[in-house]
Amino acid sequence: MSKVVKVAPLEECFSITWRLSKRCNYDCMYCSPQWHDDSSKHHLLDDLKKYWIDIYSKTSGRGLKYKIAFTGGEVTNSKHLMPFIEWIHAEYKNQIHQILITTNGSATFDYYSKLFEYVDNITFSVHSEHIDEQVFFETVTRLKKTIDASKFIHVSIMDEFWNTDRIEKYKDLLLSAGISYNVNTVNYAHQTRSYPIFKGKLNLEL
Repeated sequence: MSKVVKVAPLEECFSITWRLSKRCNYDCMYCSPQWHDDSSKHHLLDDLKKYWIDIYSKTSGRGLKYKIAFTGGEVTNSKHLMPFIEWIHAEYKNQIHQILITTNGSATFDYYSKLFEYVDNITFSVHSEHIDEQVFFETVTRLKKTIDASKFIHVSIMDEFWNTDRIEKYKDLLLSAGISYNVNTVNYAHQTRSYPIFKGKLNLEL
């Protein structure tokens, strides 16, 4: 008979999930207004710095390093994301354990490449209503080849009902590139419509 002796975190760090804004350049049918819109204002850089300083001043006494996961909306829509992360890296580098980003992959390869100079992990989500398949998968595979081995890329494939025949292609492509992935079950309970308005550029050869 075994028994639980101790419950402990896998990582000794202070973990923060920071939702920068609901603002998103996509409008996926299953994503409710609770999670995205096209009108929310992005916080100014000085505001983001103040928020972080407030968080740090109230929690640094624990003596733990910080794991910060930035999410949205779509975080790369904000022109202040990059300078804010650069500032955190410059001012608090020794206090940071990891910085993680979740994105829909709509920014450029050059942008993500620059972002990887400061962040440790980027999760790209596949929303086939909006993506250009060739551009999306070229971006993640190029990044995999060029980023430092200590960095990590993950792709979360939305299991959209109109696109199930293409998901196997995505999985094969990512597997051959050595990129971590999962297929994410979509919850349609809060959908804003019953069908996709867009179906992206589905231009990978099957």
